[in-house]
Amino acid sequence: MKQQEAMQQGIQKGIILSGKIFQMVKKNPNLANEQIALKLGCSVEEVENTRKMFVI
Repeated sequence: MKQQEAMQQGIQKGIILSGKIFQMVKKNPNLANEQIALKLGCSVEEVENTRKMFVI
């Protein structure tokens, strides 16, 4: 059960992070991936993947 709970928490964190990235890009589409990652405390790869997923 603990492994399933950890996986569920990871999914929730990913969804929340994706939403934050999406909103940040929507407000300022000229921000570089590095700037977004720095502001949100995530990796550049996470920003790139989210932008690809939402085509933004």
